[in-house]
Amino acid sequence: MTNEKDQVVKNEILYQAQILFQQFGQKKTTMDEIAASCGKAKSTIYQHFKSKEEVFEGVIQLELMNLRAHVKFRVEEHKDMLSKLHTYVTEFHKEIINRINLYRAIKPGQLPGIINNQIFDKMMDFERSYVVRIMEDGFDAGEYTKVDKKDIPWIAEVFLAAFFGAVRYFISKDGTLSLERLQKTADLFVPLIFR
Repeated sequence: MTNEKDQVVKNEILYQAQILFQQFGQKKTTMDEIAASCGKAKSTIYQHFKSKEEVFEGVIQLELMNLRAHVKFRVEEHKDMLSKLHTYVTEFHKEIINRINLYRAIKPGQLPGIINNQIFDKMMDFERSYVVRIMEDGFDAGEYTKVDKKDIPWIAEVFLAAFFGAVRYFISKDGTLSLERLQKTADLFVPLIFR
């Protein structure tokens, strides 16, 4: 029972922190504000999280779980590998832009470098495994046979690095990434790499 109650409190903290981070950003939000928005003492927040950065990481993980569920649902609507990969990159990045905390996590300079890099690296590791699965399914179905199956993990990594790099560049250069530019980038990258 205690674990259930602790999880409810932790989820409430994350939910309220998510709202504050969306409104004010990670740098300007304080632990006092998070505690006040939850109606909890600051000491209660610290029982569950060591620091504001850890709260932010929890919010990012929550947003990533929701993002991944959305993307997976959209990807699974398609049958062939190219359509799945195209949908993956467009939906993933469109949703990152719509989820301001995730957007801040991938936009250079928004978070302290080490936190930004840790979040980005964790995200890349998970996403690489998902793209590898899509590619291996395409390989097994005979859609992607120009490479050895053992090379799929590094090809997936190159694909993600190229796409994330382009997205980060556009965000850094222009301050945002338009959905039109995102679509054009996916239209260019996916067929070039996988045909």
